Amino acid sequence: MARLVVFLATALVLLAALAAFNWWIDPFGEFWKPGAVQAARAARPQCLVSHEVIGGEYLPFKLDVFRSRPTRTFVVGSSRVLKIGSWPGEQTFANLGMPVISPEIVLKENRALPARPLTMYLGVEAFWLNRNFHGFDVSPGFEQRARYLLSRSALDESVRIVRRAPYVLLHRWRKERVGPACVVGRSRPALAWRLDGSRVWSFELDPNTYHPAVDPFTTDLSKLRLGIYDDWSGLSPERIHVLEQVLALARARGWKVVGFTPPDGDRYLRFFESSPVIGPRWRAFARLMPKLFARYGYSWLDFRDARSIPCRQSDFVDGGYHTDAACSMRMRKRLDYKASSARSK
Repeated sequence: MARLVVFLATALVLLAALAAFNWWIDPFGEFWKPGAVQAARAARPQCLVSHEVIGGEYLPFKLDVFRSRPTRTFVVGSSRVLKIGSWPGEQTFANLGMPVISPEIVLKENRALPARPLTMYLGVEAFWLNRNFHGFDVSPGFEQRARYLLSRSALDESVRIVRRAPYVLLHRWRKERVGPACVVGRSRPALAWRLDGSRVWSFELDPNTYHPAVDPFTTDLSKLRLGIYDDWSGLSPERIHVLEQVLALARARGWKVVGFTPPDGDRYLRFFESSPVIGPRWRAFARLMPKLFARYGYSWLDFRDARSIPCRQSDFVDGGYHTDAACSMRMRKRLDYKASSARSK
């Protein structure tokens, strides 16, 4: 019996040590690190924050962005709104968007914000209304975290990282230069975050670093953009109801809201308009959104065609999906104007 107790105790100690080691190194960036963000804020001039120290926990990071600023206006939506940022010197704007966000996460995020007057720019994606689309878990639960911390793959990658960069045993992050910018992270980032929550590609800081790949165009809906349009049989009533909950919450809190949908490149537009599967839903989405937002007293801007912003095809960084900073800030200008017009009525 004593040997069994010793065996179990030893096993528990080893598992705890494994979990602690993988948590400290965090080889796949699953945990966000508030201390790294605080270090970036405390730096003079302030630094960017590498994605490595944010990981998959977008929700607590974005709520921290909101609370750390005197936020009065914010944008929320998918990765396609992440380049919408603050104007030079502006401190009252926050980008609360997240990659592969869903309407349910938008509602969860909005409920966590204070009940005071705000202006929200809500970027709605047509694929949100495909009931077969599922967003990422932006705040993983205990079981998912435990599996990660105890996994062999995490241990193997942690060991590789320590061999390449032994300093991580004592310091989980450090300041480094990427082009002209200071970045708090662990290595040269593929992307980083500004302290207003907007995204920065590393090629924008140093042309010799990572540039987003142009996805091969396909009409196979199981592969196009990771299958987010696959098996789309109609506009999901459940998702529409969640969007209505978002708008009803905003109205109850006295928020100003401008809705919009991010643009697509020409080849995608042509396909979406002509596809026998996507085309009818695409047009139904375009008819529904202005009516839905108007029902709650809000405006809608249809940016699906980049020329309406106006933006060029060369303003997409990956061949027709994500817009660059210049195009994104033209969207911001249109959104600001619409919100200002709504206030003046």
